[in-house]
Amino acid sequence: MKQRISNKSIMSVLLFVLPYIIVEFTNIILITIDRALSNSIGTTAIIVFASLISLDSAINTVQECISQSHSIVLSRDRKNNNSINTVAIFLQMSSSIIISLIIFIFANKLTYIYTLENDARNILTYLLKLKAIQLPILAISHIPKNDLKIKGKTNLILISTVISSLFNILGDIISIKLGFNEVGIYVATIISTLINTILLFIFSKYKYRKIRMVYIKDIINHAKDLLFNKVIQKFAYIFLESISSSFGTDVYVIVCVCSAVVQVLLQLAEGYYTGLLVSYADSIENKEKNLLGKVNKITIYSLMFSLIFFIIIPYPAWYFLGRSVPWSECGIYVYLYSTEFFTYILNNNYLAYLSANKDTKAIRLTSFIGGICIRIPLLCLIKYFNIGLVGLGLVCTGDRLVRTIYLKSYIKNNKNLYKN
Repeated sequence: MKQRISNKSIMSVLLFVLPYIIVEFTNIILITIDRALSNSIGTTAIIVFASLISLDSAINTVQECISQSHSIVLSRDRKNNNSINTVAIFLQMSSSIIISLIIFIFANKLTYIYTLENDARNILTYLLKLKAIQLPILAISHIPKNDLKIKGKTNLILISTVISSLFNILGDIISIKLGFNEVGIYVATIISTLINTILLFIFSKYKYRKIRMVYIKDIINHAKDLLFNKVIQKFAYIFLESISSSFGTDVYVIVCVCSAVVQVLLQLAEGYYTGLLVSYADSIENKEKNLLGKVNKITIYSLMFSLIFFIIIPYPAWYFLGRSVPWSECGIYVYLYSTEFFTYILNNNYLAYLSANKDTKAIRLTSFIGGICIRIPLLCLIKYFNIGLVGLGLVCTGDRLVRTIYLKSYIKNNKNLYKN
């Protein structure tokens, strides 16, 4: 007989997750200030930084997968955290250096994914070369950050984020005042990343341990599943940006503003995922009964809470990130694009459950099903019928919804794999 899931147990999980969301929310506020300063330069800056965000996301793919795999392994084996962390650092450094060299060499060619004017293309090329310098620093920062998250020391992550972000904001102001503009702003980002990385290592009290092959295999095993998923996801996202830019500068600027606002909301969902991963991993280790029932009930509650963010976040985010485009022109599209947030919350809840169970094989196919089978065909239809902003605004929501249905069906059909 299944144990009844009380509202009190659901609320305890949501309260446990709250500090993780607060960390991301603080980070969002600081990033929003940073982007507001960046976008204040003009329309070209909005297009350049929006294009960079999608390319940056693609460039970070391998590092994100190693980081996520590191979190999964660490959440289920916390006693050997130093050994696991050392292995993860080794994997992050070796892979990021190779990727950085490729990005630096082919920076200009990567910009041709988008339909851009020459000024924007040249600036974007410079920023991509700076990204190549930043990547190894950013890559290793994931390790102490994950370690602190798993230990529940989110307050230290918060301190590190605030200090480094203040340096970033100060650097932005100086860069704009001195006329260094986009390039100067990104140099400030690199300095901020370095400060954040150093602080995270100090706070986590990292200790070097001998690299153990068992953890290399474990992290790579999960990372390869996640990588397959992420590569397709990034490809689908860049394809969306490419199709968006083909509708012309006026439409693409609105899409860029909407995307910037949505990214604020999705960042909150990342904190939600991390908190749930730790909570569900604890439940599995403690052999909690009917965990899947709790997961399903949390989904309902989380949708209610996410409605609050959906209502209050978009307008302030637009004000800081894209007010050069009048709200009267883009407001309705901002909320249309933001509907992706609800499906992302649903998706992340089941992703956290599967990750806590170390079942990344199910995650591997989510982007293929949502991205290749749903998003790309829809984008081709949107372009063919010239649907424009409305079609672009709904495609991501539909994509995420299909992914969630797939994950829910997978879990339902494989309940025997999990001890509930």
